[in-house]
Amino acid sequence: MDNATMRQLTQQLRQQVAVMRQRITRLGIAEESFHDWFDAQLFRVNHAAPNGYCDEIDELISQLERSASENHQRWLAEKIEQQMLALLRALAHFERKA
Repeated sequence: MDNATMRQLTQQLRQQVAVMRQRITRLGIAEESFHDWFDAQLFRVNHAAPNGYCDEIDELISQLERSASENHQRWLAEKIEQQMLALLRALAHFERKA
């Protein structure tokens, strides 16, 4: 993937994560309501605050930007996709309850 395409992709991912952060804040989700949503293989740890999940995704996006290996980029992209989809499902659940 060329640098311009990678920058565009990571910029879009960061924008999506920023929107998820806003949704978390707007919903006022407490960590104790959130930590059982994700298995230990999806996110490294249970975060102290729901926005910690967004921080972890942001960290992976940064790694994706720096990675020179296509295999590593592919693994990171799949991991980011899995995390974002899981977080979006959780947010949709809390929005339906609100």
